[in-house]
Amino acid sequence: MSGQCKNLVHISLIAMTIVNSVTAESCQQLSPCSCKMSDGFVVDLSSISNTDQTPYFQDVLRQGSSNELYSFNACSGFTEGTGSCSNVALCMVSISGPIEQYKSLGSQTSASFSVNGDVIDLHYDDGDSGAISVVHLSCDEGTLGTMDPKGSAGGPYEINISTKLVCRNNSSKISAGSIILIGFASIVFFYIVLGVVIQKVVRKQSGVHLIPNYELWSSVPGNIKVGIMYTVKCGKTGHHFDKI
Repeated sequence: MSGQCKNLVHISLIAMTIVNSVTAESCQQLSPCSCKMSDGFVVDLSSISNTDQTPYFQDVLRQGSSNELYSFNACSGFTEGTGSCSNVALCMVSISGPIEQYKSLGSQTSASFSVNGDVIDLHYDDGDSGAISVVHLSCDEGTLGTMDPKGSAGGPYEINISTKLVCRNNSSKISAGSIILIGFASIVFFYIVLGVVIQKVVRKQSGVHLIPNYELWSSVPGNIKVGIMYTVKCGKTGHHFDKI
């Protein structure tokens, strides 16, 4: 492959990455328990978060376990038991007879949001215990909040929370027309970027001739003007339209 072709491939890949990043879903963090989606919808978990240093979800038993419980409070820290669960967002307690072992799974200072399809993920990590955890927030119009701990299978500790707080109403969803416009804008952007690259690298053009199909697009305004004059004067313009 020639050097020019390699450069063309590399630049095309960069352009595709830019297009994907523009259209990808994201949630800009506003606080440890809120973020703003790319369409303007705000996720706010304050309704399922206590303010008295106690967890909203307290000692929820993991399914399939008889001694592993989890507590979670999104917006402000809580303290539970003795040990590392002091001013934390997420805590796990393991019970073995009369012994209770508390482990911090992260605090509000480490909170960060990401979007995975229809699920919003809230990530935490704890520098002291080394624990990494993720709270999966999924839409359920029928509940303010229910928690289902999944624990850890050698990876991050995972917690599922179903809540109506992440459900977008019809007015906040992206309409079909908006999706079409976003897609069209992305295609136009990619067309221009790739066209400029081809004109520059392959055809060695410069100036206005870097614009792909410059002759065609430069003639559009004039053709529109002639078309309008033809319509207004009912065809009596003296122009010949065979070239349009």
